[in-house]
Amino acid sequence: MKNIVRTYIAAVLLSAGIAGSEAFAGGTQQSSYEKIVAQQTQVAGDAVNLRSNYWLAWTGAWDTVVMKETRLWEKWLPAGSQVTWQRNLQGPPVITDLLSGKQQIGYIGDNPAIVSTTKRDIAPVNLVAVNTISPGRMCGHLILGKGAPEFTNYKDAIKWLEGKTIGVPRGSCADRLAQVIVKHEGINVTWQQMQAEVVVTSLQAGKIDAAAVYEPHSSKAVFDGYAKYAISSNPYGELDANAVVMRQDFIESNRDVAKAWLKANIEALYFLKEHPIETIEMVKKELPGYTRENLWHAIYGNLPKETGASDTVLVGAMSFTKDVRDLLQRGHDFLHEIKVVVEPQFDPKAIQDDLVTEAFKELGLDPSQPLFVIKDGDMGTNPFKGDELVKS
Repeated sequence: MKNIVRTYIAAVLLSAGIAGSEAFAGGTQQSSYEKIVAQQTQVAGDAVNLRSNYWLAWTGAWDTVVMKETRLWEKWLPAGSQVTWQRNLQGPPVITDLLSGKQQIGYIGDNPAIVSTTKRDIAPVNLVAVNTISPGRMCGHLILGKGAPEFTNYKDAIKWLEGKTIGVPRGSCADRLAQVIVKHEGINVTWQQMQAEVVVTSLQAGKIDAAAVYEPHSSKAVFDGYAKYAISSNPYGELDANAVVMRQDFIESNRDVAKAWLKANIEALYFLKEHPIETIEMVKKELPGYTRENLWHAIYGNLPKETGASDTVLVGAMSFTKDVRDLLQRGHDFLHEIKVVVEPQFDPKAIQDDLVTEAFKELGLDPSQPLFVIKDGDMGTNPFKGDELVKS
């Protein structure tokens, strides 16, 4: 198993060959929230009733909170359509609801999204978009417990991990990226695999030395004073992402609706970028145990430079660029090698890119480019102190 994973890590580094920040050097769209809003057009036809999920347990899908709270989907779907929003904190329930037909559209992290497409004998589920990407900001970083020494660079922090215990949710983006780091550096650690919430409480209790979890879990541990950011996966050329998946039978019966949904998602992403304070207020309603300062940092703020962090914080993506396709392929390879998925090859039918490509073109967007790239400092300083807005 060790040799297999090391081969995977070598392939990752060879194929990436660059830090994640350089993967987005090709430019972005010349568009904005206002320009997308100006193109709002309701799909003609019968109203639909559909079910999707909004995701709170990581920042990669906070655009779903925007969609839910603003109800902007009403401007795109047929008149009278209804959407039921299921609150999710983990990936597996989303997969279960998709396969059982209880949910038609799902938002889920990159690795679980790949898993959802491999159950085609039960129900074909397709990847139709990747809404957000980051070079390890959303998911691919390690935090250390408060008892760890202070390190001036991530390489020293990695050396300290020799012989230590790391908590990680099995099969998640955090699992994949933490293994990239550890195996590449050739250190020996003990893995404890558990749910993200248990990972951070175990770190707080001193039962583990480090944790690989996604935002906002990691930043809350830092803001609450029992953890510190230590290591980013960015120097290892890796990315993390969130995906939009849809049941194939839903797409076949409601193609125009499926495409309109993606247009609404594009609008929501531009809202998230251009209206950060309003976005944080929406998320705060759902996560009252977090301060607004913490929530803003989790999605718009960067990791400390000593972690090896990229200067890219968040990418609004949607379309299947080469970076996205390469990421999904590496994710599938990893899941196969740890025996989470059986199929040795990523099924080409798992990616259905025609919907998002058409949505981009109809909105005057270029499918070869992401919607936007948020760089370190682009959003200014954190406008919140604790729960108070101190700068608008």
